[in-house]
Amino acid sequence: MGNVLSQDEVDSLLNGISDGKVKTETDTPEKGEGLEVYDFTSQVDASLASMPALGIINERFVGSARASLSAATRSTIDVNISSTESVKFNEFSRSISFPASLNIFKMEPLKGFALLVMEGPLVFAFIDTFFGGKSFGHVKLEGRDFTAIEIRIIEKVIGIILGDLEHAWSDVHKVKMVFVRSEMDPQFAAIAKPDDSVMVNRFAVEIGNSSGNMTICIPYSTIEPLRENLKQGFHNESLEVDQRWRKQIEGKIKGLAINVQCTLGMTKITGRQLLGIKVDDVIPLEKGVNDLITVSIEDIPKFKGFPGTRNNRQAIRISERIDKE
Repeated sequence: MGNVLSQDEVDSLLNGISDGKVKTETDTPEKGEGLEVYDFTSQVDASLASMPALGIINERFVGSARASLSAATRSTIDVNISSTESVKFNEFSRSISFPASLNIFKMEPLKGFALLVMEGPLVFAFIDTFFGGKSFGHVKLEGRDFTAIEIRIIEKVIGIILGDLEHAWSDVHKVKMVFVRSEMDPQFAAIAKPDDSVMVNRFAVEIGNSSGNMTICIPYSTIEPLRENLKQGFHNESLEVDQRWRKQIEGKIKGLAINVQCTLGMTKITGRQLLGIKVDDVIPLEKGVNDLITVSIEDIPKFKGFPGTRNNRQAIRISERIDKE
């Protein structure tokens, strides 16, 4: 208790503060040079604009989804990108049109969960198409849940879509899309906190005479470890070639008829010598018997070889390739 101020000392200190003789600290800094205002809410938006690989992933995804869904349903299905944005999860949840199929999946080995949302009209359009319908879209959606058969069809479609999404991500990072469960109640599909930022990719799907929206929602915290990869985009050498187009083009090229010419030799003569040429005359060439001759493809020199015969036919044995830039 020896450090406690007496009443006289307390009065003297208060009087000194009032008169300005005793300096006190304030909550306002004098001047902060080099300090910048940082808005934490703008972090994700800026990151989204600086990650061009996300756009390439979406382009690859819609291309794969068109082909695989059309093959599975044996009908023409068109998939297009509607929008890509970064929003708070509660804002995204409020934008969902119900009824809808909420499908939770993981992007292993990344942490957290992602969400694939299919609107009710789109769900029933897929179901109608799988059972041979024309997808006219006259299904009453309100007032009932999905039946067991409908859920099986939905899971089949989701499996196809997740496979296409996994393929689209393969050049950025090897991830495995693992389906977890489906929900219709949004309170059981809360994959993030209300204020967490999420990447929302919306796609328009057309099936016959019906159409609907499909949305893929991925928390920013899930793909944050891949931020640098998404900034760099795809390397040209890692772009995967569409094997179907490649085989088709190779088949066309292999079926082309091309002109192959072999120049045995050349020489120069005068006009007088040309007029004097008659049967059994011999014209000496600059090439010797053992010299290489040039083989041209469509008038472009490509190979060198030796002339000869094979199976009683004139032939050229290729000995080297002519490489030109």
